[in-house]
Amino acid sequence: MATLLRFTDAYNPATAFYTGTGATELVPDIFPIAINGRPYMLDMKSGQFTRQFDARVRDSVDQSTEPGESALNPQGLWRRSQSSWHYGAGQQYADTSDAEPFRFYGSKGVNVWDKGRLTLLKDTTKVYSSANSNLYATTADGRLYGSDGQNVKFTTDFTSVTTVTGTAASDIYSITSNGYNVFYSYANGDIDQTNAGVSTSSAYITGIEAGYLSYVKGRLMVAGQGADKHKIWNITTAPGSSANNPSPLYTHPNTNFTWVGFAAGQNHIYAAGTAGNISLVYKTTIQPDGTALAIPSVAAELPQGEIIQSIYGYLSYVIIGTTTGFRLCTADDNGNLIVGPLITIGGTVGAFAGIGQYVYFAWTNLDTTSTGIGRMDISVFISTNQPAYASDLMATAQGTVVAIHEFNNEPMFTVAGEGVYTPHATNLVSSGYLRSGIYRWGVPDAKFIPKLDLRCLPLEGSIQLSVASDGGTFSDFAVFDTSNAREKTLDGLEAKVFEAEIKVTLNRAATSTTGPTVTRWMARAYAAPLRSQIFSVPIIMHHKLNLRGREYYQDVDNELRLLRDLVENPRIVSYQENLDSFAVVVENVQFQALNLQDVHTPYDPEGTAIVVMRSVR
Repeated sequence: MATLLRFTDAYNPATAFYTGTGATELVPDIFPIAINGRPYMLDMKSGQFTRQFDARVRDSVDQSTEPGESALNPQGLWRRSQSSWHYGAGQQYADTSDAEPFRFYGSKGVNVWDKGRLTLLKDTTKVYSSANSNLYATTADGRLYGSDGQNVKFTTDFTSVTTVTGTAASDIYSITSNGYNVFYSYANGDIDQTNAGVSTSSAYITGIEAGYLSYVKGRLMVAGQGADKHKIWNITTAPGSSANNPSPLYTHPNTNFTWVGFAAGQNHIYAAGTAGNISLVYKTTIQPDGTALAIPSVAAELPQGEIIQSIYGYLSYVIIGTTTGFRLCTADDNGNLIVGPLITIGGTVGAFAGIGQYVYFAWTNLDTTSTGIGRMDISVFISTNQPAYASDLMATAQGTVVAIHEFNNEPMFTVAGEGVYTPHATNLVSSGYLRSGIYRWGVPDAKFIPKLDLRCLPLEGSIQLSVASDGGTFSDFAVFDTSNAREKTLDGLEAKVFEAEIKVTLNRAATSTTGPTVTRWMARAYAAPLRSQIFSVPIIMHHKLNLRGREYYQDVDNELRLLRDLVENPRIVSYQENLDSFAVVVENVQFQALNLQDVHTPYDPEGTAIVVMRSVR
């Protein structure tokens, strides 16, 4: 509580006219300002009483070798944009220091692989229907073979489908081919075969509990099932009878170990399996005499709890599918696998197929309406053994993607309980979108996004931009649908946000075969950080003050000492000005002496103290 002294009180030594802390009730009725609860008079004649905000942004210089968005005036709208998307999906934060400019967060229905262009993917068509779940596939001499319940069928064009006669009364378990001969195992453990020159089935192996089959490096590899699930075989010729069946190449000492697949590497054959929460990949090589394989040894081990579901070899890469995504691997000189980072897609990856520079992988139930495949580009790597990837062809259905295979140089895939899907001959999907990932414009402070820009090839169809701010839902802006137009500027958000994500939606034209081609989007933001106020306050530092005909006394030396202490020992104090109050830090005190008075000594100065303060927000 403040205490006002009578003007007749003793002057030297004077009693302080303020004995409280923090704030005073003497402002504004008697004194105009107070600092840390100590009231003062203003020297308005000095012309030093000012208040202003600190700079919104500091000046900056773009020192990059080529001018970019940062070369523009930082006082204006800050730009974030994308003009290519070929580094693929999976980047949640788009403008951090380690972000890749050509990556994004996620997509559906759009082709991101042509540099500088974003277009719609082809739609899919169901070319074969089945309620069965064992829809495995392989090819042999121009025929696409597939399993369907207890049957093996083949086609060359899906116009007609032929059923192989003579198969056993047991569901097909697995199918593979050496390019001409087709081998398939049954749920009862036997293996039969057919070939591209006939449409009949014949017995191949009996007497072993055969499960998963794969033809790699000229060898038919067999993983057991049931009681033999921990065994693998290398079948080179038909033994003719169960008495001559080959011995297992390897019997895992853990009888609960289950082999799930095989893959061809550069110089090795790899076999993957799992037991409990342990997943291992083994390697083997062809013996020098070319007749047998070496005893397998461990080539890689996944982190505990990461369960292998599939393995696939393509060119010099080995790709592992897990219950949450996939990993791409390369081999060292000894055939041991260098395992890349886990690329998570949120579900099991149980199938792969390589075509050209791309490897397609199962993407079961991308969302609640679509299931299909993703695509990775093994010519573009984000880091060691981390390829660019994105979602790809989708079927409007739900169900496990069982198999993927190349057919007529395009991917086809099967969905359990649904059937076989291929790319439509001409039609594009009706709509597709790309999510950019989260932008913060380089600062954690608030900003707003007043303008959004689109650029495209002469427009066919329509494009829509949407923005989701601070984890909210996407808000759509006006649809850009001016035929043959090349660019559009849209009014954006007026509300302040801290971070935002852009979604670009492409919609097919009236014709089902054409759609828009986006070449760039850009969001322009205005940074609106909390800004401090700078106060420059000239205080009358006289030993005797006259206010409205009454005299008040202050100890100038003591007041200056207290103000200087706020500079030397910075802390947040209260600055009162008229009816307003601010939390401030005192940054400087400049004293301008005008004359000398005989108070404590014959040479006590008095004058004006200019106090500079910064508000704290």
